[in-house]
Formats: sequence, C-alpha cells, structure tokens
Amino acid sequence: MSGNKTDLVVQAGGSGSVQAITHYLELFKLHLCLYIGLSAVFGHVMACQSFSFESLLVGILVLVLACGSAVLNNIQDRVYDGFFFRTRHRSLPQKKVPVFHAAVIAIVMIWCGLFGLLLFTGLFCFFWGGMALIAYNGLYTPLKKQSLLAIVPGTLCGMLPLLIGWAAAGKPLSDPHILMIMVVMGLWQIPHFFIILLKTKPSPSGMAGYNRFPCFTKIFSPNEIKLQILIWTSLYSLAILLFLLNGSIKNPLLSNLSGLNAVMIPFLVSIMVIKSGKWNLPFAFVSINLSVLFFMGAGIFDNCLL
Repeated sequence: MSGNKTDLVVQAGGSGSVQAITHYLELFKLHLCLYIGLSAVFGHVMACQSFSFESLLVGILVLVLACGSAVLNNIQDRVYDGFFFRTRHRSLPQKKVPVFHAAVIAIVMIWCGLFGLLLFTGLFCFFWGGMALIAYNGLYTPLKKQSLLAIVPGTLCGMLPLLIGWAAAGKPLSDPHILMIMVVMGLWQIPHFFIILLKTKPSPSGMAGYNRFPCFTKIFSPNEIKLQILIWTSLYSLAILLFLLNGSIKNPLLSNLSGLNAVMIPFLVSIMVIKSGKWNLPFAFVSINLSVLFFMGAGIFDNCLL
C-alpha cells in the first residue's frame, strides 16, 4: 500500500513539473517567435546568397530577443488578455507563473538577444533589434488598447527581423531586394491579423472591459472583415509574384512552386473564409502561415542549392 502511495505521489509530482514547465514555455510564444527567427535567417541568406553558420547565429539571436519580447508582452497584457476567450487561459492571466519570474526571464532574454547582436553582428543589427523591441513592446502593445493605428507598428516590428538579417550581411538597407521582401512579409501579417480577429471573442466575464478597447470588429461587420482578408491576401500574393519576376529565386522548380503558392493562396483562403464552418477559419489561418513559411523556405533552399 505504501509503495502504491509513493508511486502516486511521484506521478503527481512529475505531472505537476511538466505542467509548470508548460506554463513557462507558453510565455515565449514559440509558434510566433520561430517565424521571426526564421525570417532573420531568410534575410541574411538572401543578402549573402548562401547559408552559413552566421545565418544560423543571427536567427538564434533574433529568436532569443523575440522570446524575451514575447514574455514582456505577456506581462504587459496580463489584464487585457483576461477579457478574451483566446487569451484568458494564458499563464499570467491565470496566475500560473509569478509576474516577477516572467520579468526576470524577459530581462535576461532581451539582454542576451541585444548584446549578442551587438557582439556578433555589429551596431546596426543591435540598433534594428532595439527598434523592433520598441515597436512591439513600446508602441504596439500599449497602443492596441487605445487606437486601431496599433496595426502600423505591429506590422513594422514583424518586418524588422528581415532587416536585421540583411544588415548582418553588411548589405545596404536601400537595396530593392530587401524592400520587396519586407513588403511581402508586411502584407502577409495583415490577413494573418484579421483571421485572428474573426476567431477572437470576448469572454462573458470580460465583456465590460472588452467594450473599452478599440477593435476592428466594432467598425467592420464579419463579412467586411472577410473582404479585407481577401483583399490583403491578394496583395500578398501579388507581392510574391513581383518578387519572383525579379529573378530572386533562381532554381526553376522552387520558382515555379513559389509561383503556384502565390496563385493558390488567395483562392484557398477565400474558399475557407467565405464558407461557414467550425474549422474553416483555423484552416485559413494555417494555410496563410504555411504559405509564408514556404516562401521563406524556398528562398533559403534556393541559395543552399547554388
């Protein structure tokens, strides 16, 4: 009997430890930060026309900085997140992680990311890393509770990791190639954001607080937001095609597949968004994210094959 009790205690302790680790890992928003790190790798590879250890290092440093910024964002939004179904179960609104612990993690990771960029890639990358941090945590996060214009710094901070990777290679920032890539990534973020918006609903207990915050759903009807998704997805598709017409991806197979990706994604998203169904919006969300992942992957592999 005592042995069985001991086993149960050990199992409960192990389960509790796994849950605690999960709560801490949730703070990092890895599903988003991995995209950010990959975009820095993409920017560096496109600048150098090859993949190297430096490309990987830049991606890791940007990933660390992005994770620190995400933890800080969780701290800033811990009350705000409680008003929405999608975010109310996060670690800090549920008080599963002490705010002090989250603050220490944020400070350490932001410092490591910025100092690493300064040490290994130079002052320009450090500067743009700092600008990304300011855009996300200093502008977007507080501004989204006050104005719909928060979408502007929100989009900008998603474009800057590409610039960090490009600057790490020592290439001029006025080069049309990097500007075109940044336009593609900026346009992708807008339908990505609007799909999340359609999925986001206020929790019943948070309705009063929710009504205090600006939101596009108070200006546009669901059908109008769906139209916005289709418009911005089409512009994103067009930007990829212009990028390909510039000859930026040289491998014929990868170039053709990228073109197919650009042509198909507006049709795929439009079908999923317009038709009503429980899984349509999640599928549209996954589709547009896989589309940009393929876009970056094609650019990276194209230069690996040269």
